[in-house]
Amino acid sequence: MQTKQYNVIFSNDQEFPIRVSYEMQEVTTMHVHQFMEMVIILAGSGVHETEFSKTDIRSGDVLVIPKSGYHRYAEVNNLELMNLLFDPEKLPMPLIDLYKLPGFNALFTVKNDYYNQNRFYPKFHLNEHEFEKTKRILSEMQEENSKMIPGYRCCLMGHFMVLLGNLSRLYTDNLSQLNEPSFKIGQAISYINLNFRKEIKLDEMIKKSGMSRSVFMRKFHQAVGVAPINFLIQVRISEACKLLQQSEMTISEIAYKVGFNDSNYFTRQFDKIVGITPRAFRQNTNRRNE
Repeated sequence: MQTKQYNVIFSNDQEFPIRVSYEMQEVTTMHVHQFMEMVIILAGSGVHETEFSKTDIRSGDVLVIPKSGYHRYAEVNNLELMNLLFDPEKLPMPLIDLYKLPGFNALFTVKNDYYNQNRFYPKFHLNEHEFEKTKRILSEMQEENSKMIPGYRCCLMGHFMVLLGNLSRLYTDNLSQLNEPSFKIGQAISYINLNFRKEIKLDEMIKKSGMSRSVFMRKFHQAVGVAPINFLIQVRISEACKLLQQSEMTISEIAYKVGFNDSNYFTRQFDKIVGITPRAFRQNTNRRNE
């Protein structure tokens, strides 16, 4: 099976992995990527096959193939598309408030194990207005990508974030209408990201999801790789890292600020996740800034 290699696809700028390209798509063999792929069908129709299923595709459809996901185009009929290839782990993505959208979390936060266990890759359809808007953004991105004029990274990232914001909103609406489990897990992730400073009760999240306890715990773990309480701790530690770097608050103040009630417990969890104590982390930051 063919593997689309990261260093080949992003050979023009491996430190800034975004690539946008127009394709008059042909039938392909099954292949896998070392990065994420988002496909917007511009015209024509076809059949898109993954390791789980075959689905009809047409103009206005959006497909998301996660990193290490298998897929191919089994049938094509004048199929035109735009390929957006990127690696979110290596891009300086200013998420700001995108994490509030369950659709964003369902598309870009969940791990491959969730898709594999639930046997699907995200797919949704754009209405005419959103389709035209998306095509304009992609056209701007393609131009920046091809010319690479100084400042292109900034402009390309700006267009990219507008696109992610729009598509995440649309996917949120799409999932909520279908009442999909991935929407409910996306909601739970958003809820933790928004409320991590407060006391979060697992039973309340389970009740809001409408799932049984066992199903919720299993699907959450599939989505993010850890249990809800561990994900909450990770979010709190991530915020603590920012405060250690950017503020002059004491370690105890930071612990309480990010939602811990015990500074000693905070230090143990920080050391467990980051590999050093909060004090050592701050000292390392200060030395780098000198």
